[in-house]
Amino acid sequence: MALIKYKKLSKARGVTVPKDLAANLGMFAGAAVDLVEMKEGILLRKHVPTCVFCGSVESVDTVKGKEICAKCACEMREEINSKYA
Repeated sequence: MALIKYKKLSKARGVTVPKDLAANLGMFAGAAVDLVEMKEGILLRKHVPTCVFCGSVESVDTVKGKEICAKCACEMREEINSKYA
């Protein structure tokens, strides 16, 4: 059965995730999370890096604040090299 905890929103509408609950899920201070709007409410989950161009979750890195996969990065490099070579 899922662990359920009750928390109130702060004045800034923030929520503090209880330390034990976060630790059980491998979520630590500074970790990125996704907030997903759902019919039943809001789902909070560990952030999964996703390429902004193709949506892949494989070999994703952050470049200048944007998440990009290795394949798209390679394609971009080739396109840029061919245009500016």
